[in-house]
Amino acid sequence: MVVLKRIQSSTLMETLVATVLIVVIFMISSMLMNSLFASSIKQSNTKISERLHELEYQYQNRRIVLPYYEELDAWEISVVPKKKERTNIIIYRGIHTISNKTIERFNIDDK
Repeated sequence: MVVLKRIQSSTLMETLVATVLIVVIFMISSMLMNSLFASSIKQSNTKISERLHELEYQYQNRRIVLPYYEELDAWEISVVPKKKERTNIIIYRGIHTISNKTIERFNIDDK
């Protein structure tokens, strides 16, 4: 006949403390991940870079006339020509109105 062995178990207080610790750890980690995702979305320049590339393509195919200005969300976009030492340079610039962050592209005009 099998004799049942008594297994030592934890008390209710130990179980509650462990549960609270696990919940606190998960809460802190979720807040940390939330702030990381929010900051990566705020610092994303994908949309403005795509728009500047699109404007570059449109200018090369003579779809826009310079100087060109527009607003995209919180960005002010400008496409302006500049002459530098016998060379025409097209400047594609996006300026964020809140953070004053600037993204620029330069292109030499062949026309």
